[in-house]
Amino acid sequence: MNIRQLDLNLLLVFDAVYKERSISKAAARLDLSQPAVSNALKRLRHFTGDNLFFRAGNAMMPTRTANALAVPVAHALSTVEESFSSLRAFDPAASTRLFKLTINDFLRVTLVPPLTNFLEREAPGIKVEYQARTGTAAAHIDALRRRQTEMSMLPRSAVEGLEEISYLPVTTDGLQLAVRAGHPLLAGPVTKEALAGARYVATNNAPFVRAIVDGAFKAEGIERNITCFVPDTTTIPSIVEMTDLIGVIGQNSLARYQRDHALVKLPAPFTFPQIEAGFVWLREADEDQGLQWLRDKAARILQTALAVHPQDTAPKD
Repeated sequence: MNIRQLDLNLLLVFDAVYKERSISKAAARLDLSQPAVSNALKRLRHFTGDNLFFRAGNAMMPTRTANALAVPVAHALSTVEESFSSLRAFDPAASTRLFKLTINDFLRVTLVPPLTNFLEREAPGIKVEYQARTGTAAAHIDALRRRQTEMSMLPRSAVEGLEEISYLPVTTDGLQLAVRAGHPLLAGPVTKEALAGARYVATNNAPFVRAIVDGAFKAEGIERNITCFVPDTTTIPSIVEMTDLIGVIGQNSLARYQRDHALVKLPAPFTFPQIEAGFVWLREADEDQGLQWLRDKAARILQTALAVHPQDTAPKD
């Protein structure tokens, strides 16, 4: 295999097909025709001696060889792109760059509106694609590796020890048990036995946060009986208000929910850990001036919003 015979443009096609899992989507991404992408794949298959992709339903699935090539190819392309991009300073006022950011319920409410307002005024050419991503922390990190997103928000504990991931702390919050007004447990001292026999509502879109909450209960010998899983945290207050289910909510966020819902703090016989959360991105993008600028602005805007409205803080279970 002679690397000199390899047209580097084929790597762009490989990277696009791998990420999109589709010839048509890869063509649209590269602004090429579908026949051009198919022809490029044919040439790359001939060069590697491997099919690289096979069709499964409507998707183009990678072979073992393609999976092995994906990360180093993406890294090489990113290095080349960043090398040329670094030759010119990032100018937000003139930029037309599209950023892809993963957000949770917390960021959707607290960050997206003020950040959009800021960009409209200071960088009107910049576009931001916000993605609501569910699943484990590993799924978020995999999305970063696959370049499906450029930045996400995770608890520090979810990325500790991952050398490929950079982390910027943004907010810290505690957790609070919340129940409806008139809940039976409000009548007397809240014991561990009472909490063990209670029923709970929780979100199923942030298992890494739920693991922290469940860990706090298990440390006290309590196995939470979660009988209602909801797709987002903003649904929890309404359910808690109308049932005897217990919710676990960020301490300061509870004050915001109490404006619209008849919720009451339920004192726990133990202390929940504080959860620090922050922005995460691939370490190889540390020198990306555009992402660095957006990240710093987003962190500053978010911290300002939390200072002005301290009830709107960290992720909730």
